[in-house]
Amino acid sequence: MKKIFFLILLIVISAYAFSQSNSYSAGARAAGMANSGLTNIDAWSIFNNPAAHSFLKQREVGLYYENKFLLKQTGYGSMAFTTPLFGGSLGVGFSHFGYSLFQNDKFTLGYSQQLFKSFSLGVQLNYFSVRQAEDYGNLNAMSFEIGILSKPNDKLSIGAYAFNPVNLGYFEDSDLKMPITLRLGISYLFSKSLLLSLETGKSINGYTPVFKTGLEYLINEQFAMRAGLALKPIEYSFGMGYNTNLGSSSKIGFDLAFAYHQVLGSSPKISISYAF
Repeated sequence: MKKIFFLILLIVISAYAFSQSNSYSAGARAAGMANSGLTNIDAWSIFNNPAAHSFLKQREVGLYYENKFLLKQTGYGSMAFTTPLFGGSLGVGFSHFGYSLFQNDKFTLGYSQQLFKSFSLGVQLNYFSVRQAEDYGNLNAMSFEIGILSKPNDKLSIGAYAFNPVNLGYFEDSDLKMPITLRLGISYLFSKSLLLSLETGKSINGYTPVFKTGLEYLINEQFAMRAGLALKPIEYSFGMGYNTNLGSSSKIGFDLAFAYHQVLGSSPKISISYAF
């Protein structure tokens, strides 16, 4: 009976994760704020909002891992790299979800440019590879995503993001569509120490919370504490971060986060980034 229950649970979790993995967020900083990271400016913008990394002034590389719901079969990992190029920013990313019987890989290449001092546009091309148990066959697909980020002043940031806006499907089965995901977010820096972010979204053939909000409090220049809440379904998030300068304008950052889903349980998350 326990084996049957576990099998059913794994199928439900895999379906849930697969429905969102094509446009899934990354980075434990955003994860600690309920993944309300549309306006975050870091290497993980490749997965959160491709317009944001144009504001980066250095090259940055990052690694991220999430143990979804504390099951080894639903681990999610990603890596990101950004570098200034031709007055904008080039971003490269890779993510992997799953285990031996089901794996979903994403390869992404994008470019973002500040069109004005306070406005940025980013576009990315994605390639997906889905490997399934032998009886189900494999799937491959390409899509694109687009994002914008506006910073009217030093305190306010507004971001928007669209994944697969033209409703593309998989090469092997064009009737099997990838999700269409739309997200809109805003963040406000109340002081040098306190940041509030708000985000809403909608997904067709996929999953995204109706509402997400997060807080980040900087204890000092090195330590940060974070908390977040997502609604429909409810998920609570907590996190912390540590950043330190290494000299010669380089720095390294460590971030931890923990999320609790009302049905599927807990998910610890960790990321490390290096700017140089």
